[in-house]
Amino acid sequence: MPRAPTPVRPDACTDMPRATFALLAALAAFAFTIIVPTALRDGDTGWHLATGAWIVAHARAPTTDPFSFTATGRPWVAHEWLSELAMYASYRAAGWSGLIVLIGTAMAALFALVACEVRRWLSPRASGVALLMLVAGVLPSLLARPHVLALPLLAGWTIVLLHARERDRPPPFGFALPMLVWANAHGSFVFGLALVGVFALEALITAAPSDRRRVVLGWGAFGAACAIAATATPAGFDGLIFPFYVDRLKLLAHLNEWRPADFATFSGFEAILLATLAILLLRPARIPPVRLMLLLGVLHLALQHTRQEIVLVVVGILILAKPLGKAWTTKTPFATMPLRESRSIGIVALLLAIGLASYRIAVPVIRADSAGIPATALRDLPPPLRHQRVFNEYSFGGSLILAGIRPYIDGRSDMYGDPFTLDYFRIAAGDAARWHAANARWHFGWTILPPRSPLVAVLDRDPAWRRVYVDATAVVHQAVPAHRSRR
Repeated sequence: MPRAPTPVRPDACTDMPRATFALLAALAAFAFTIIVPTALRDGDTGWHLATGAWIVAHARAPTTDPFSFTATGRPWVAHEWLSELAMYASYRAAGWSGLIVLIGTAMAALFALVACEVRRWLSPRASGVALLMLVAGVLPSLLARPHVLALPLLAGWTIVLLHARERDRPPPFGFALPMLVWANAHGSFVFGLALVGVFALEALITAAPSDRRRVVLGWGAFGAACAIAATATPAGFDGLIFPFYVDRLKLLAHLNEWRPADFATFSGFEAILLATLAILLLRPARIPPVRLMLLLGVLHLALQHTRQEIVLVVVGILILAKPLGKAWTTKTPFATMPLRESRSIGIVALLLAIGLASYRIAVPVIRADSAGIPATALRDLPPPLRHQRVFNEYSFGGSLILAGIRPYIDGRSDMYGDPFTLDYFRIAAGDAARWHAANARWHFGWTILPPRSPLVAVLDRDPAWRRVYVDATAVVHQAVPAHRSRR
């Protein structure tokens, strides 16, 4: 009589269906990032790379602004210095292709972690649907910036806390070490600390009265260890409160990633929300109350700021996997595969990944013009202008810094602060009076702005300025020497 297939064990990632699924998910994510390099379309990548180069040159993280001419010497919390160092190292090793390989590796790690976890509870088909949701959530944020390198940390951290709750005890103290890395890599570490508090609260609520002292001491000690690790950064305690300072800035309303979710046009995020709602309505799942409140809280953040959408997607998939798995489980056991075949698939996946990385490095990526990257304009810029003061588009600042040109402003709006940045946005919107006041103070030699910028029309009508370059991405105006000498 044939032996019945063994069901998936939910406590070991060595089970073949999970291992194979995770490997294939990681390979697919890596291949997509390598072959379709969309991650280079963000202008802020430039100043992140320049920061990494500065750290290598000075053997420390910067504490004041070394790049602009408007904020030179102003205090600056370089809270992503570790990610910037990794980005620069990959860029230095293999140019833009090296940076793409680094981003691809982060994506592979993210998808492997999520795939391995959801496969504990969901069938292969349902796990595939979960990963498609992850793809839809990741794509808008797939940029060569530190937040991408922090996504595997977010996923891994959430998984560690979920497993700790399953064992009904806090994570071992050694798991506070990832917080040390996270706190130096990206400001989202604060959310990781909040997750510790959420799961500690759940442990306290569900514990028997006689066990509550043990829960408070255990989770409290782990939370304290994580908080101490989070302050072990160049900024110290200031780094711990820095994300809260950023969240209070009024200038955030002018930045796309900090704006509320917009459902005027259909998006991947809306598709994820609707699909999740449909799944939960078709077959209701029992979600623990504290975790439900956590999901609602992150949903609020995602609706408030679009940059938090990916946080909701990652955390939501991981938290909902178990309750959805229990609600949708059938009596049919999952198929298994011999361990020998599992190892063979792993070796093949590794060889394919190495081949893809080699291809990407052998066929270099050329960073083309995009909405925030005036690559051609900077290549064709007359050399004398490079040493004169410039009024630039906000999103062009990173490219200017990478090209060795000091900008008026760049993506480090937290350092420039509300008064300066809000004044900039009014100037960029065509406020002629503010423009003339800024020009009288800084004596600009040239400007670089998008063709549709209202300020371009102001400069076109001003005899003190003349166009010297224009393309689909940028317009460069130069101050007329005769008029400039009379200022």
